[in-house]
Amino acid sequence: MLIRLLSGLALLWAMAPARALEPLSIYTDEWPPISFEDGGEVKGMAVDLVNQIQHRLHQEQPVKLLPWARAYNFLLTRPNVLLFVLGRTAEREKLMTMIGPVAASEINLYCRKGEAEALRRLGDKLQVQPVTAFRSSIFLAVAKQHGFKNIVESADPVQSALLLHANRVSMWSEGDSVVDNVMRKAGLPAEEIELLQPLEKIDLYLAFSRGTDRATILAWEQALRDLKRDGNFRKLYQRWLPGATAPMQVERVGVEP
Repeated sequence: MLIRLLSGLALLWAMAPARALEPLSIYTDEWPPISFEDGGEVKGMAVDLVNQIQHRLHQEQPVKLLPWARAYNFLLTRPNVLLFVLGRTAEREKLMTMIGPVAASEINLYCRKGEAEALRRLGDKLQVQPVTAFRSSIFLAVAKQHGFKNIVESADPVQSALLLHANRVSMWSEGDSVVDNVMRKAGLPAEEIELLQPLEKIDLYLAFSRGTDRATILAWEQALRDLKRDGNFRKLYQRWLPGATAPMQVERVGVEP
């Protein structure tokens, strides 16, 4: 009798539908050509990547474009949030789970064309000149780490470009892979600025908030591995960033899901 009862319970358990995973809320910010809005549609290299992963996982969650500081706050305060792309730091590894890298960039300081030589002659006094970077970004954090004290936070990269153009700041901390596109988005010629000095090289990741289902994160990680293994990631990367070297390794870092 007991054996029949246990067998029946096992059968019912096997027939029960699997628990549906919580859908992800997916956010990105304006950072062309990695992610940007064009005619009301969110596009970009990382947007295409996220949508390809979703297609492989039979998911169709919309990608919402928000100001970085707001999207980053959602990542830190809500479960089941995916934010992309995000620079890896030791501090962030304690707050979230990241998979990638999905892109790479060099953080540089830029200035107005023709002003680099005069700024370099300032020596240590350069660090008290005003520099802009967008709020809560790794570009702002890296500028601070390099001793720059007069930070003017902007809402987004386009506003940073406009601040430099308007002579409100002397320098702009930004990624080399996007700076030309950001200038165009701001309606400014890329030739208006020049490289002042490199600061740091970074890898960029997809970031999942605490409380996100482990199965979801592992599924996304495997899909990213598959895209890199079958060559589709490299093709996508070269289409958006011609000439750039696509990062082909995959790792999961940060909070264990």
